[in-house]
Amino acid sequence: MNKQEMIAELSKKADVSKVKCEKVIDEFKNLILEVCKKGEEINLRNFGRFKMQETKERKFINPQTKRYYISPPKKIISFKGYKNFKFAEQ
Repeated sequence: MNKQEMIAELSKKADVSKVKCEKVIDEFKNLILEVCKKGEEINLRNFGRFKMQETKERKFINPQTKRYYISPPKKIISFKGYKNFKFAEQ
């Protein structure tokens, strides 16, 4: 499912326009980015946790040229779903 399919499905289920639904999704994403940039976490009960993590510098090899490269450290936003947020068969 891509973003447009998700917006269409959510707008049907919530009975709101696709434009409003897309705006809510975009603002949710922007809020996660803003809060994580500050170094804080977002914990959504019965859903999961978003937080900023810093990856370490690592060495890797290009298989075509056989040259070693160093990937610089970078910051990423990670999501971890809670244990009770799992597929429930109906």
